[in-house]
Amino acid sequence: MEGRFVPEGYFGLEPAYRNFFESVPSVQLHHRILALSTLTAVTAFWVFAQRVPLPPTLRRATDVLLLGAAGQVTLGVATLLNAVPVWLGSAHQAGALTLFSIMLFTLHATRVPSSAVATARMSAARMHKVALAHA
Repeated sequence: MEGRFVPEGYFGLEPAYRNFFESVPSVQLHHRILALSTLTAVTAFWVFAQRVPLPPTLRRATDVLLLGAAGQVTLGVATLLNAVPVWLGSAHQAGALTLFSIMLFTLHATRVPSSAVATARMSAARMHKVALAHA
């Protein structure tokens, strides 16, 4: 983008709406904004997660999520600096899939069991306790 926030040629296509999807400079700008906002959000989530007590699985998930996001941004920058070689572009694509998978795992780790599952677990624990008492 040659040192500019909004690249030259950002609104070069007609009709104007095509610039958001078909203009190379605008697509690169949008990609950077998405990457940096994702990294910022993940970092903020990680900082928040460090301040509250969390189960070990969720704590590890937040750590891996931060590493994945930082790695993906680093890989994206390296891809651009090397003029997008196929192998690095492919690695960046694989990194996106990996980051998405890590995010899904983190979301799964944050879930609270439904009341039916919690009730079943409590019943099983009670039955186990009763069985131990009679043994």
